[in-house]
Amino acid sequence: MGFVRLLLALAVLLSHIPSATVHFIGGGTAVQAFFVVSGFYMALVLSEKYRDVRTFWTNRLLRLAPAYVAMMLIAGIALAGWGLTATATPEIFEAAFSNAGSAAIMAFENVAVIGQHWLYWFKFAPDGSLYLDPSGGLPTATANVGWQALVVPQSWSLSIELIFYALAPWLARRRNGTLIAIAIASIALRLSGLALPVDYNLWQGRLFSTALFLFLFGMLAHRVLPRIQNWPIGARLTGFALLIAAIVLLPLLPLPGEAQRWIVYCAMALGTPIAFSLTRNSAIDRWIGELSYPIYLSQLFTVALVLAMEWPWRSWMAILLTLGLSTAIMMMVERPVDRWRQKRAQRALQTRERARYPLGTGPVQGVPSAHA
Repeated sequence: MGFVRLLLALAVLLSHIPSATVHFIGGGTAVQAFFVVSGFYMALVLSEKYRDVRTFWTNRLLRLAPAYVAMMLIAGIALAGWGLTATATPEIFEAAFSNAGSAAIMAFENVAVIGQHWLYWFKFAPDGSLYLDPSGGLPTATANVGWQALVVPQSWSLSIELIFYALAPWLARRRNGTLIAIAIASIALRLSGLALPVDYNLWQGRLFSTALFLFLFGMLAHRVLPRIQNWPIGARLTGFALLIAAIVLLPLLPLPGEAQRWIVYCAMALGTPIAFSLTRNSAIDRWIGELSYPIYLSQLFTVALVLAMEWPWRSWMAILLTLGLSTAIMMMVERPVDRWRQKRAQRALQTRERARYPLGTGPVQGVPSAHA
């Protein structure tokens, strides 16, 4: 599964390199495909690893925060020292923070993350204030968008992830029928955007409620994992190959973008448990997968650096620089925190098992390896 996560992260990176001649699925589609993976893994860890909701929530924050803070510091220093940014200008930040209300909002959003996806719905007025504009989440010749005053603007998806983490323990206890009903409602709400006076890409991509079904697809996919693990190896390898093809080769087909999105969503829902069943015991695959998050966080910074330095072979340089910085963040920031995070989860599970089986009346269950 780590290889699939890496391909999705590279799809986002390639979509942001202007000189790239090779592309996988679109960056926005890849981000939403990650939501399926997230739903799968949260169902996995809640069923096998976490019995205490508070430990789950705090460990999820510890999973996301260290790399985000490291990347925010790196990007912030580059912005303040050299004006380096891929999606804005120092003047945009200056204008945004010159307004007291916008300054308070942007300071909170840059630090707390939660709510960042809403910034795509707002633009900056000439005086720096924010105003609602549902016509599109991209800047225009006359207005800048709220997300441009984020130091790490691609972290908007973490805002949606955090809402899902808050709900995940409750969702994990629901029956299949309930999850399917919620997913259908989410899909219906998404499609209703086609009839509303809003930009559909904004509606389907920057609302938690219209993306919720993707997380639920992942949770439902986890529930069929026991059956898929009994499939013949040949059938699972075929399914894994088709999933890779959907990510890498689908753009080569003459299909509308919306059709490609839904093909990817379905491929991820069907293929995630297949890929996991094949790779769950592979340390190499897990190491590769751990690179996906820092790649996602660092890619706009590295693209901005390559473009500003006017290096040759820009696409390759952006890819190599992103992989190098991501590896450094993973090894120097994430790994030390993750070791402590896993110990916390193990202690919490052992404490709960002791309370359940006092005085040695039952075994303490083993804690599986972390996957997300």
